Amino acid sequence: MRRWGEVRGWQGFDPYDALNSPAAPLLTLGSPLGRRLMTQAVKLSPVNLRPLLRIPPARNAKAIGLVASGYVRLHEAGADLAARRSAEAWLDWLDRHADRTTGEPGWGYHFDVQTRFFSYAAHTPNTIATAFVADAAIEAASAFESDRWAELAAGAARFLRRTMLADGPRPYFRYLAGEDEIVHNANLLAAAVLVRAGALIGDHDLVGWGEQAVARSVAAQRDDGSIPYSEGPAGEWVDNFHTAYVLESLAVCADRVGGLEGPLRRGYEYWGRELFDPDGTPRYYPDKASPLDAHMYGSAIDAWLAARGRVEGATERAAGLAAQLIEKMLAPDGHVYFQRRGRWTNRVAFVRWTTAPSFKALAGLLCARAQEPAR
Repeated sequence: MRRWGEVRGWQGFDPYDALNSPAAPLLTLGSPLGRRLMTQAVKLSPVNLRPLLRIPPARNAKAIGLVASGYVRLHEAGADLAARRSAEAWLDWLDRHADRTTGEPGWGYHFDVQTRFFSYAAHTPNTIATAFVADAAIEAASAFESDRWAELAAGAARFLRRTMLADGPRPYFRYLAGEDEIVHNANLLAAAVLVRAGALIGDHDLVGWGEQAVARSVAAQRDDGSIPYSEGPAGEWVDNFHTAYVLESLAVCADRVGGLEGPLRRGYEYWGRELFDPDGTPRYYPDKASPLDAHMYGSAIDAWLAARGRVEGATERAAGLAAQLIEKMLAPDGHVYFQRRGRWTNRVAFVRWTTAPSFKALAGLLCARAQEPAR
């Protein structure tokens, strides 16, 4: 996986990059529905249409954040100096490619986005991409004792606080500036950045804002332990990888935010019970297993690793998923397949969605094993 990414400079396609085609304005007639249909058609096509549509491989900030985290973890697992150099080189790239329109660094995707919830232009900073880059900076600051990466993480936290926080009696972080719907995984990813970055630099105000945002999503937890995608009728559904984001974020906050042990226990119990088959294979939805999407593996491994010491058998669950990922989704050349649907496999190489999160997750498992006491 590492070799595959390095040969390509971690550039590649994305499931949602259809609107990067120069033909998109014509094919979509410029309408929101047309843009959504084209995005989904290119994403789900059994044949990779991107060369035909002249969509070039590109570098994505969230993907590079994941990659940088993976290199930090590889260094931590075995004092890999080449991995440290790669981690810092990619963090430097992210620092140089940040959007600083507001004065603090934020990051977005390299393609226009059109969903049923919102639309926004390429490179518009969003909470998800910014949070994953900030996570990489936090990990590097701690592992390398680096003031530069600590300041980059703090800058990202301040960006989220000033630009994405919906203030009020029950504050939360928006997915996108100007969009007021609360998306719980985005809110908690941002909250975890503020809690971790605030603790790193000794900024209690950042920790406090993160704690308040955590409370908003914890209050949305249902009796069965699940937390819906968002508030409102259109967001009542639950899936595997968004739940993984939610649980990992709560787990990394739990050392500094009180009252999370109960919600964490109920959340992991629900996730493990409803979103995995008996053999450990992740299910996309509680009532629908297909497709088997590689993104579920990377996010689930990280979420189980974050629960070490809190959930019995968490490391073993992560290791079992890693073995499945390698057996079912890893291509011979080192990239990770997109999805399996019955007997058909979509083998398109996506960096942000599959290969980069898998690289980070497997490096995290190596790091966790290296930190275990000798038996």
